[in-house]
Amino acid sequence: MSGAPARSPLDTWLAARIGRQGRAELPTLAEAVMEAWQMKELRRTLAWARHASGFHARRLESASIDALHCRADMARLPRMTAADLAAPGLLVVSQDEIARVVSLPTSGTSGPPKRLHFSEADLTRTREFFAIGMRTLCGKGDAVLVLLPGRRAFGVADLLTRALPEIGAHAVLPPETWTAEELPGLVAASGVTTLIAAPSQFAQMLKLPPGAFKNRFQAVLSSAEPLDAPLRASIKNTWACDVYDHWGMTETGYGGGVECAAHSGYHLREADLLVEIADPLTGAPLPDGELGEILVTTLGERAMPLLRYRTGDAGRMLPAPCPCGSRLRRLGPVAGRRATGNPGDADITRPIKGWSRQR
Repeated sequence: MSGAPARSPLDTWLAARIGRQGRAELPTLAEAVMEAWQMKELRRTLAWARHASGFHARRLESASIDALHCRADMARLPRMTAADLAAPGLLVVSQDEIARVVSLPTSGTSGPPKRLHFSEADLTRTREFFAIGMRTLCGKGDAVLVLLPGRRAFGVADLLTRALPEIGAHAVLPPETWTAEELPGLVAASGVTTLIAAPSQFAQMLKLPPGAFKNRFQAVLSSAEPLDAPLRASIKNTWACDVYDHWGMTETGYGGGVECAAHSGYHLREADLLVEIADPLTGAPLPDGELGEILVTTLGERAMPLLRYRTGDAGRMLPAPCPCGSRLRRLGPVAGRRATGNPGDADITRPIKGWSRQR
């Protein structure tokens, strides 16, 4: 159809990842096919985790893994909290196989910081997702200004720098102590066409005269922090460029989902992550369109496998299909967070209709 947004490149990538490349499902990979593959992979992953991890062996001792056939069956499995990330027996590879360790404070609690471990194989999956996701907004010959931190090996900026050549683009990195005033000259001198930054970094850049970056970028990608609607509109109107958003967190190996050209929710890396929306008190999966807590399960052998990990974020799954033509699930905008670190507390930072603060 004329004027229809380009299909998310994640569909073709996911089809190849689950062995459906060249099948009749392409280019419209069916949601039922994706769910069946995810559940088969989940059963395999849980059997491996129960064998390799003392933590998961204890938690899954009475679980009937073979009875998991659809996402609704996830309610039979226990949830993990941030406190569990410090539990013994969760790391299933030797320290020699760990490529990156990230420590983060546990919001709202006085407990130990969250400590995430990633193998090189874990982060290679993220690099592949970054390459495919960036194909949504740039490609061969593009110069991408990367303002996100993480230049050390396997940090976010480093993974993006490694990923972009896979689609014929390349990263431009400013001095680590950059200021917004230095960026217009760098953008012009380096022929930058695309920008990746956090919302707080966009806000710094928008303090410059409106002409500093107008018509310089074909597209920008927001990541690392929530992007609110007023800032998004300001970026688009001031710089005359398209604005895309990315959802992810350290627990997802940084990458989680990215908008397509339709800007109608995040297309998820479903071959690596099983994302659920669940009742924050009971853990029961909720139907598409209903607001609940975002849970994340990692698929495949991981250095630190996560099972129904409670992110504390509130969100909803959007019903398929996407205006781009994809028939796979999409995650809607993150609507808020729990106000406390108590896993049984459904409170979030701001009231949201449909998710009561008093349950």
